[in-house]
Amino acid sequence: MNGLNLTDAFTDKLEKRILTGEWPIGSVVPSLRDLTEELGVSRSVVNVGISELISRGYLITSARKHTVVADWKSEGTLAVLNGLLANDLMDEGTLASMFDCRYLIMTDSAFLAAQNRTEADMRRMRALLGNEDYFGGAETLAKYDMELHRAVAAASKNTVYPLILKSFEPSIKHLIEKFYSGTTVVAFIKEKHAELVDAIEQGDSETAKKAMKELLQHGRNSIEWIRKVDGNGSKIQ
Repeated sequence: MNGLNLTDAFTDKLEKRILTGEWPIGSVVPSLRDLTEELGVSRSVVNVGISELISRGYLITSARKHTVVADWKSEGTLAVLNGLLANDLMDEGTLASMFDCRYLIMTDSAFLAAQNRTEADMRRMRALLGNEDYFGGAETLAKYDMELHRAVAAASKNTVYPLILKSFEPSIKHLIEKFYSGTTVVAFIKEKHAELVDAIEQGDSETAKKAMKELLQHGRNSIEWIRKVDGNGSKIQ
């Protein structure tokens, strides 16, 4: 295993300790020496891993120069969402909040795109519609879905929306793939994608926003976006 993989594995292990509460918020992280001995990695791997977790908002350096688990639930970055999903620790409330945030961004993006789209934006969206392989399987469909939504966000000319949307993609990719694994959704999505792009091209903001709302709400209703929480109320199955 090369150094990068060692660092990734080390970082993932510490991230899981934080997310599961093994290292509670406010607790002091073991010393560099203790971590190198316990996990059998070099000091450089520990240093890089700790730095990465600080950048994600999991850890902070205290006034006494200790490394402490931060209040990552309120101070963490979008990387926390990816960590929760990767470790099957996303709770119902956080998943619902993530969906609601995406819902607000995308409905406003559709509305603004109908006002601000350029010919280049429309060529991009039309090309994506033409290339959507509705028989290519869930992974392929999810890829085109995310690309189309990104194109709509870019067409809004809100420069932040596409960046936020792109940051969400690692967190929602497998959920969108699960959505497309259903056999009854493809015809509806194909129709609504075409309706959305037509409305944007025609400059009809309200219809574009309505089509996007229906797309997102259908996704939320068609599969268990908010999956059942386990008996402890902490993890989605």
